[in-house]
Amino acid sequence: MFSIELAKAVESFSSLLFPISEKDLEREWIWKDHDEEGIRFAFFVTIQELRQLAVMLASKRRPMTQAQHILGQYHKQYVDLQAAIFGLSEEDAGRAPAEGEWSVRQVYAHILATEIGFSEVVSYALEGHRAGTWKPEQMTDEDEIRITGLSEKEYETLIGSSFKNMLEFHREFHPKIVQEFSSIKDNELELPSTFWEETRFPIRHRLHRYEAHFIQHTVQIDKTLVTIGRAPSETKRLIRYLFAALAEVEANMIGEDKLIEECSQLAKTINVRTIEIREILAQ
Repeated sequence: MFSIELAKAVESFSSLLFPISEKDLEREWIWKDHDEEGIRFAFFVTIQELRQLAVMLASKRRPMTQAQHILGQYHKQYVDLQAAIFGLSEEDAGRAPAEGEWSVRQVYAHILATEIGFSEVVSYALEGHRAGTWKPEQMTDEDEIRITGLSEKEYETLIGSSFKNMLEFHREFHPKIVQEFSSIKDNELELPSTFWEETRFPIRHRLHRYEAHFIQHTVQIDKTLVTIGRAPSETKRLIRYLFAALAEVEANMIGEDKLIEECSQLAKTINVRTIEIREILAQ
């Protein structure tokens, strides 16, 4: 569904430029007729290319279902979360902003645990409704293990693990959820589901909760990073825009299996640019 090649190209570009200073951003880099803005301009060129690709993919794909549109909103916020924590060390992820407050690692553990919970609820509801066996009661522990594929011990180990380990798990888990739920039909969005609340919210509500919950805790992470002395640098701010442009490309690929080749050429262009800038920085 998503282009791994393009995502890796953007991440490699970002990893190279993340640690450099504003002075290094001003080092000479020429793109066509633009020769005065230095390496900094490489961000704007790449962002524009990604935006152009997103528009082109939108024109080629089939119309989105409502679920695919919602999942696109969710995916964009997932990518923004990844941009917010990009380059964060294990040590800084574990630093609490104040006594009794959560570190970024603890916030991320909560995000991941909640996302797993949301996914269980939607999968269980869809399973019951599609089989004609749905009941309003909460799922059993056995159903949770069956749906997630994680035993209670494996789940607790994951949520208590390192920041790096949670990120790696999430990187695999997130696209699987998007892929699975991209087949939800419009009429299925109104079907009831059961979580911890008394209200049997429709599946539509559950899907929208992904993005809303991410926003809530991405803001919390942003505030925490400032408090612990890791406010975003200029390159970090530019990377966030870059990731947002990538996310728009990927959102237009949800529910489609024939658009990955469209991303290949841009991935190659970005990789060549990364090599070129690496050589400039090494001088």
